[in-house]
Amino acid sequence: MSPATVQIIIDDLGALLLITMILILAASQIYRAIYAVAAQSLLIAIAGGVLATATGNVDLWVIAGITLGVKTIVLPWVLYWVVQRMDVKREVEPVIPVPATLALAVAIVVMSFNLSATLGSVHQSITGNALPVGIALTLLGVLAMATAKKALTQMVGLFASENGIFFTAMAVTQGLPLIIEIGVILDVILAALVMAIMVLRVRSTVDADIADLDRLRG
Repeated sequence: MSPATVQIIIDDLGALLLITMILILAASQIYRAIYAVAAQSLLIAIAGGVLATATGNVDLWVIAGITLGVKTIVLPWVLYWVVQRMDVKREVEPVIPVPATLALAVAIVVMSFNLSATLGSVHQSITGNALPVGIALTLLGVLAMATAKKALTQMVGLFASENGIFFTAMAVTQGLPLIIEIGVILDVILAALVMAIMVLRVRSTVDADIADLDRLRG
């Protein structure tokens, strides 16, 4: 696979990743956000397979397989299970209106591409537009966490932000040491389990969502 072909594929996958991030921010129901982050993880697994084919790096095949199994199937299932267990409202309740959130998202994407353009030779040495896309995904994930009232939606934003970091690491370095990448995935799994337990404990103790706790103050 030629470098030009790899760059085109990575650029196309980057565009699809940004679309999934917009779907997460604009989702009116928590299930749609979960499906979008699962699709995002699937695209990252595909990117890992493409880079593995182009570079011959076996570690990338392992990471692509783990990403496919854990981040595309297991973690979304955990979120889905928590939603079912808590019997929460399916509607997403953003802190600010969705149009304003999307406007901020566009500004973040533009800023990310402008920032990567100032890096000069660093930007030229990577595969396609992976760096600006990765920066944008990371920041948009933070935006999703900041504008969400429910802890479950914030968890989706956390996974999306980590996907941005992961995508950048794979494309820029064309394969971090395997132990580091597996460690990152395990950290995300641990964070998901801890947050799920905390959400269930809060729900069972006070029978309230995270947003409702503000009403108890004073």
